[in-house]
Amino acid sequence: MTAGQSSSGVKILVADDSPGERATARSVLTEAGFVVVEANDGQQVLELFNRERPALVMLDVVMPRIGGLEVCRILKAKASGFLPVLMVSTRNSVNARVEGLRSGADDYLGKPYNPDELRARIDVLLRTRAQFSLGDGAEGDGPRARRVELGADEFRRRLQEEFERAERYSDPLACLRIEVDEPEGARPAAELTPALHAIIEGNVRKIDLVQRTDDRGYLLVLPNTHFPGALTVAERVAREARRPLLHPSAVRTAATSGFSVSIGVSFYPNKDTRSLQDLLDLVDAALERARREQGGKICLFQHQGYLYSPDD
Repeated sequence: MTAGQSSSGVKILVADDSPGERATARSVLTEAGFVVVEANDGQQVLELFNRERPALVMLDVVMPRIGGLEVCRILKAKASGFLPVLMVSTRNSVNARVEGLRSGADDYLGKPYNPDELRARIDVLLRTRAQFSLGDGAEGDGPRARRVELGADEFRRRLQEEFERAERYSDPLACLRIEVDEPEGARPAAELTPALHAIIEGNVRKIDLVQRTDDRGYLLVLPNTHFPGALTVAERVAREARRPLLHPSAVRTAATSGFSVSIGVSFYPNKDTRSLQDLLDLVDAALERARREQGGKICLFQHQGYLYSPDD
């Protein structure tokens, strides 16, 4: 939902097996002008999604019949465009959040939540959905157009604009550096970067910025993207890189055996990110930390470095 856009009539599917929790969410969302559709188990979520086509799904983790994690995976596979999924749960440990994000959720919110925070997170997700649609056309309009490569000066200007916009509107901003690992005796990384580029293009939006940094990798800037969304993108890129035969670029680049990547991620807002240069310095440090772990790792820097091994 872009600035100034009304939430009136925007449909949100709220799934929770607790009537009290659904009532709380319904009260907060209807007061903000949203239309709320409710489901009390995972199977009903899938049935209602096919019929109602909501703009966003607010999904409890623990539900009968089909659990929230599995429902999220199914919804993401079914959606032909960007479908924001906000996962909510009383399970709010780091491991629980990571599990939810790995299932494909775009954000994760612990219960009990503050109503203002719920509305703010939904606004961010809907703004992202609106910008995605503006960049790529309506859902189901076919493959996105090839991105126009920016020169170094133009990329830096756009990057500065995105950081200033994030500061002005208190919007999240994520920065990723992705590099092909080059184990001893393996094919040179430069031969694999075309395959990596194709994988990245298949996992970012038109509003995102992508720039090649060197022979090994790329810098990505994801507007309106917070910690969970950045982890989702990083996980998808890492998984697809290990399975290049599933991607059309594999034939063109002879990348038939798969390869691993190291990924560093930094964020705004963050107590250590006061400027654009801070954001870039932290993403470089995160990438270096990931590379020190023998490759194939993701390091997310938010207050401290978190290392993850992407799972298939």
